[in-house]
Formats: sequence, C-alpha cells, structure tokens
Amino acid sequence: MAITRRQFIAAGGAAGVLLSTPLLAGATATRVELVNGARAIALGDNQRLQVSDHGRQALWQRNGSIKSLTTGAAYETRIVAAALDGDNLVLLDRGQRQLRWFRPDGSQARQIDLTELLEPADFVLHGEHALIADVHGHRLMRLNLRTGANQWVESDRPLNGPASLAKTGDRISLLTLGDRRLHHFTLTGHSLGSEVSAMNMPSGLTAVNDQLLVLDRCQKQLCWADRSSPLLALPQTGAQQLAHLSWQPGSNLLISV
Repeated sequence: MAITRRQFIAAGGAAGVLLSTPLLAGATATRVELVNGARAIALGDNQRLQVSDHGRQALWQRNGSIKSLTTGAAYETRIVAAALDGDNLVLLDRGQRQLRWFRPDGSQARQIDLTELLEPADFVLHGEHALIADVHGHRLMRLNLRTGANQWVESDRPLNGPASLAKTGDRISLLTLGDRRLHHFTLTGHSLGSEVSAMNMPSGLTAVNDQLLVLDRCQKQLCWADRSSPLLALPQTGAQQLAHLSWQPGSNLLISV
C-alpha cells in the first residue's frame, strides 16, 4: 500500500509525527499521525480530544483553543471514547458508567447514566441513538438518547468481550476481543453476521473513508479488515500502548504510540 515500513521508521515515532506518505483509502488520502503519551480521539472538523492520566484528563482541541473538560470524581473517571453530537462533545466515562455532553465553552450540558452496563468500552452515534459496547458485560446496547429506552443488540455469535466500534456508510462493526471476531450490524442494529479476524491480536478498529481498518497489537501493524497482509508496521512499543486508533473526515489517522 502507500506506506512502507521504511517510511514509518524514518518518520520517528515521536509525539505529533506525520508520516510523509499519506494512507490511501479508496480514492482519498489521509495523513497518519503518531501521538505519544495520550489517547488521541479524532472528532472531525479539525477537532480532537486528548485523554491522559489514565482517562482522568480530557482536553478538547477546537478552533485553535483547548478546553479542559471537568467530569467530577477525578479518581473514578476514565474517559475512553468521544464523538461530536452537533456542536456538543459526548464523552464515554468507563469508570463512572456515563455519557456526558459538553458545550463548546466546556460546560456540561447533560448526562445519561449507564447503570445497566458493567464496563462500557466504546460507542458510536447514529441519529438519536447510541450503540455502546459493554466489554465485561459481553453485550451491545442500543440506547435512545432522547427517551432513555434501550435494547440489547444480538449477533449471530455471542459477544465475547465487545471492545471497539466503527461506523461506515451503511453499517456498524464491532470487534470482540475474546474470540477475535468482527460483528457487523445495520445502522438500526440488526445483525449482518460475523467473521473471525485474520489478525493475531486485534485490539481496535476505525473506519477510514468507509473502509474498516484494524489494529493488531501483537504484530504491531495495521490491516484493512478484508485483507491479511499488513498495511503499516508500527513502532516497537509495549503492547498496551498500541490499543487505540481513530479517524474522522477532515482529520489525520491518529495512532496512540
């Protein structure tokens, strides 16, 4: 593909390093950025969230400014995922089992308690619904953000450690860590079946221009979900440091190293 191991090594691996050759997905190219010391979450529109201190500190970078988002009960907080909902930012707090909305000025607008989940790990938004993966509860919830009503989404196989979600143009995909499966659903939560990932230890996924990209933490590489050959070799870091990647239209592909 567009990125070689030599080009990646030449780029360095330091915070904020951009690879000289863009990643090609379909007919569109996107830059690849290595972020050190934080979980970087792409939000689109040149916005991002930087999460550090084991999920306790969240910095929203927007329009050239940085907002520190206060979530209360700092030692119980663990921010693991985020997405834009209009002008507001939604954070998923795994520790306190909550979704929280923040206005552009950094003030909190609302929150939803996720008391039926044991350990929420990731979420995606679609219309007035959120799909939320419960990694230790082995379940996937579809939550109506307006009414609070929820339902459990079923796949063709049991969900063994659902951990990472990605939305493409016409479907939502879920990675389960326990059995290395990719489960696919319609945007309304109906199962499209599942498949075993070709990766040794898939740990995260994202959608880049409607193509599903999977991170293999063991082999330290990225692969398109429908191909077994590596797209990009990652730096030799500890396995826990290669657990996250993120992309949205208008952003770089962010890889936390």
